[in-house]
Amino acid sequence: MSIISKITTTGQTSYLPDPPTTTAERRAIIFTAGIWLVFLGWTIIGFLESTAPVPAQITGWAALVAFPVVYLFGFLRPEPLARASRHVNTLLYTLALIALGLVMAQVTPTAIINIVPYLMAQWIFNHRLATGIIAVVILFLAAVAVVVLGNLDDYANWFLASVGSPAIIMVFIRISIEMGATQQERSEQLALAAQREELASTVHDVLGHSLTTITVKVQLAQRLLNTNLDAAKTELADIEALARRSLSEVRATVTDLQHPDLTEQLDKAHHGLTAAGVTFQRPETLPRLTLVQQQVFAWVIREAVTNVLRHANATTCTISMTHQEAGVVLRIDDDGDGVHDTNPVNHHGLAGLQRRVTAAGGSLELFHLNPGTRVEVRL
Repeated sequence: MSIISKITTTGQTSYLPDPPTTTAERRAIIFTAGIWLVFLGWTIIGFLESTAPVPAQITGWAALVAFPVVYLFGFLRPEPLARASRHVNTLLYTLALIALGLVMAQVTPTAIINIVPYLMAQWIFNHRLATGIIAVVILFLAAVAVVVLGNLDDYANWFLASVGSPAIIMVFIRISIEMGATQQERSEQLALAAQREELASTVHDVLGHSLTTITVKVQLAQRLLNTNLDAAKTELADIEALARRSLSEVRATVTDLQHPDLTEQLDKAHHGLTAAGVTFQRPETLPRLTLVQQQVFAWVIREAVTNVLRHANATTCTISMTHQEAGVVLRIDDDGDGVHDTNPVNHHGLAGLQRRVTAAGGSLELFHLNPGTRVEVRL
């Protein structure tokens, strides 16, 4: 019943699997979750050997056909009721699958036990690990109760193989997913920590060098005040220029240290562009992004929107994010004057962004539109 599912951090102690958003993810779910439907073959055999009344068999076969549809839909759309919690949605799926199982049990009684692993899968792979394990235990005990109270003596010998083993396998798979996600998050946090250390070192170097130079020049200017006023004025002018340049460098470095929030940057872009009379279109919902993707995209949006406001003379600006096979693509389009040089290295702000995107494993490209400019980042 395993299901390959990307999981993202929510700032809590465990991870909540996200619904699929791309065609590739949906195909993976249909394959990895659907392949286990082959074990409904035992129910089919029971149907073929059943002596139940014809009406019961007809409704049983209909329920058997509907069961895989509801089961797979539970992974493809784990929250069809947007206003309800994930728990409520999964409970509704569980009740629907149990109802179909009861219908099938009118044809072959063991059908109600055969569906238990599929109920477990809905909970273990659509919820946090603790919730999933609790649900698996409850469903296992419920299945034991059904076998005992339903006098399914023939099924008792197969119970551990058909229910117990899948339960253990699913728990171990879910734990491995949890560990993989934890490792990925730690790797990203370490990368960001290293980046912060580098930037902090840069601030230290900038301030240390600049303040030392300013101190020396101030001492020199003080000595020259009584002997060479013009030379003293020259030194003071140099001190002012150095202080301004150092302040600019510190501001730029501190800006790098302040990891921007993606949603906040989109909101700022909306306010800034709207105030400038530029029609702004943004994604209604954000795709699932890693922490690194969120922060890199936020930096790109901040710089690109600033360029639109300062240089583009645009009337519209559109930001889009789409999942593709190789990752997520961010596009920022405007209908302004456009750029003639599409090499990001030749643009001061974009050159820095390109280094940052490349360091994160992505690519940044600049395109000349007719009219306007496109900044495209793949990460």
